[in-house]
Amino acid sequence: MQESIRKAYLVLNYQALLDIKNSGEFNADNYDRVFRIAHAFHNLAFSITEDFVGFNEDSFWNNVEGLERDFGLIHYKELFDKEVNRAKS
Repeated sequence: MQESIRKAYLVLNYQALLDIKNSGEFNADNYDRVFRIAHAFHNLAFSITEDFVGFNEDSFWNNVEGLERDFGLIHYKELFDKEVNRAKS
């Protein structure tokens, strides 16, 4: 995996944690959104610690697409692309 892509995944993982933190008090109103963010990113966090061995990018991005579709969270793909392109510059 290219270093720019690895860095972009690190940035995404950090953003997901910020999104969970900034969701406010965990309650019935935000439960589904917070749970789905955590679910989508927990394997990424583990894969980062294992140097991405066994990381399934297709499965990860399918989960992110679900966040886009169900909660309008389009910033993950945009942030990833921006970070990859920034590293190439």
